[in-house]
Amino acid sequence: MVNLIAAWTPFIALGPQSLIALTAVVLIGLPHGAFDGAVALALGYGKTLKSMVGFVVTYVAISLLVVLFWLTFPVIALLLFLAISAVHFGIGDSQSGAFLQRGIQSLAHGGLVVVGISTLHQSEVELIFVHLVGSETELLWQFLNIASFGLIAVLITYLIQAFMQPSLRIRRFELLGLGLAYYFLPPLVGFALYFCAVHSVRHLRYTWIKLRLRAYGVRTLVLLACLFTVISWVAGILMFWLMPTTETIRGPILQIIFIGLAALTVPHMLLVDGIFRRAP
Repeated sequence: MVNLIAAWTPFIALGPQSLIALTAVVLIGLPHGAFDGAVALALGYGKTLKSMVGFVVTYVAISLLVVLFWLTFPVIALLLFLAISAVHFGIGDSQSGAFLQRGIQSLAHGGLVVVGISTLHQSEVELIFVHLVGSETELLWQFLNIASFGLIAVLITYLIQAFMQPSLRIRRFELLGLGLAYYFLPPLVGFALYFCAVHSVRHLRYTWIKLRLRAYGVRTLVLLACLFTVISWVAGILMFWLMPTTETIRGPILQIIFIGLAALTVPHMLLVDGIFRRAP
């Protein structure tokens, strides 16, 4: 019992808010792509059992390749994950419009989550990075510091754009509110707030409406969502079980959550942003 408490002590040092945030990311945010099975069905992969099995195998294979790449090249993998996450978040938060207009929106919203949180809380984020990739974090901070200057320019352009176009003003206030939250909240809490309450909700709403328009029944959608959710949780438990024993569980927990996010984000982004959003 004493050893168990000792193992948890460094992790508890993150604070109760961060513990709650990580739990929310696992239970709410991590499986937010659970409708990917239904999306595959809508795109025609479910016409036959063979095509659906092929989709699942491909999805899992991409996820496994991401995990292997991360374990082999952790710094580069985390850098790429931060970049694609900013793009994915930004696309989900942007409104329709001309290419340049939507690009500015995407960079502003997605960049503020990734670059904003990191640069506003460098000391706390550095500890997370160390757990994820080891002590070689210089390349990550070089990228983030350069990106922060670009983000400032993008935010100024976006605010001017929103001032001139009334349709963007609601998202402008959303961005300002989230920016304040990122500043005052611990980094994991700020990220969980956005990931669970904004990105996941917005994605689920968009996917649900688009799938319902294709006349898919509620039961089918819910069953597929539950199946993919359980699979993601089982995969996380399996990763934790296979990880080498360490003195504390803080590092393994952070690795499982963020490597798991990366492993699911890549196929999810290819499916949703690359195919589903463009489908009629």
